[in-house]
Amino acid sequence: MFNFFLPRKTRQVLAESELLQANLNRNRIYAQDTLSTRDLEAIQALEDRYPDLLTRKDVEGLEKLNKEVMRLGNKLFPPTPWDGWRENVEVFVVAAIMALAIRTFFLQPFQIPTGSMEPTLFGIEPIVSTEMPPNVFVQAWDFAIHGLSYSRVVTKQGGTVTKMTEGTFTIWFDYTDLLLVDAQGHEETDRIWIRRNDVRAKLHIMEGMQFDPGKPIANYITQTGDKVLVDKVTYNFRPPHRGEVFIFTTAGIHIPGSDPNQEGSQDFIKRCVALAGDRVKVTPPLLYVNDKLAEGSPAFAREFGQQDNYPGYSLIESSMSTGTTEGESQSYYVPTDCYWAMGDNSPNSMDSRYWGGVPRQNLIGRGYFVFWPFTKRWGWIK
Repeated sequence: MFNFFLPRKTRQVLAESELLQANLNRNRIYAQDTLSTRDLEAIQALEDRYPDLLTRKDVEGLEKLNKEVMRLGNKLFPPTPWDGWRENVEVFVVAAIMALAIRTFFLQPFQIPTGSMEPTLFGIEPIVSTEMPPNVFVQAWDFAIHGLSYSRVVTKQGGTVTKMTEGTFTIWFDYTDLLLVDAQGHEETDRIWIRRNDVRAKLHIMEGMQFDPGKPIANYITQTGDKVLVDKVTYNFRPPHRGEVFIFTTAGIHIPGSDPNQEGSQDFIKRCVALAGDRVKVTPPLLYVNDKLAEGSPAFAREFGQQDNYPGYSLIESSMSTGTTEGESQSYYVPTDCYWAMGDNSPNSMDSRYWGGVPRQNLIGRGYFVFWPFTKRWGWIK
């Protein structure tokens, strides 16, 4: 603790001695099945001399002991060209194990995929642009800070869009391939790095559209989805509270209109607005829980007042609703061992109104912190 006040040479000898002692102990443990009993006893004897010398800060004695350790170490553990690589691999493996443990039991990164939680959390959103992308330095800055990326796709020979094929590169990047065919029957495929639904809904590109040679097919800015940390510990000790943003798996939940091949494999992020046994009532733009205005988050008041771009709570088609429709209201009951999930962007959220409650066993964790990009949403999730 007070080594800082010791002479420089003393500090250096103490640090070197502690390092050699640790390495000696580690090598003895690693090689105890291959070394002879005599060699193990020699190592142990040297190890046992360190504590007393370190306590007394005996510089002369430590220097002598360190030389003995180096001689024995070079004899029993001769250096090889792979020692550095081995240590680096060990560090990497330990770091990877710790990262996996943290992700599995404590904190998990999660990317917001859609706009169902806007304006609290933003999903991946392509925005049509009429301007040329800026220089690479501005692009790099905008991406690092604001999570914005610029894209401009220009056709070579032109033609008519005859087919739109969706695909995925690794597990992170969605794309849509546009097949263009010109009057002579020549084909051209152009790739747009967003989902097919967004190509149609956001970029307004449809089958049958024609593009002249050398003209832009798409010119857009992609806003990356907010990256959040999911707290996976809290719900092991208590249930979700009304008003909390939580993440859950869709296993066992039938999502209307979802791909049957992906059903149950997705993770959703919504706001927990009600608990098991509660009665939920939507009377636009208000949301009632047990005949009282919903409480538990400042987002509710903004929804009710339709402030700060919060749209307020809305009704859905009666035929799609899991509740009952009475005039300008829809009512729902939260089943046992379930939670009611709704998006803050109520008019554009596929949530419990369509498929019912979220079973307790589907919970993953609590939306905790937006760590990127560095926008006004950066920080604690409320």
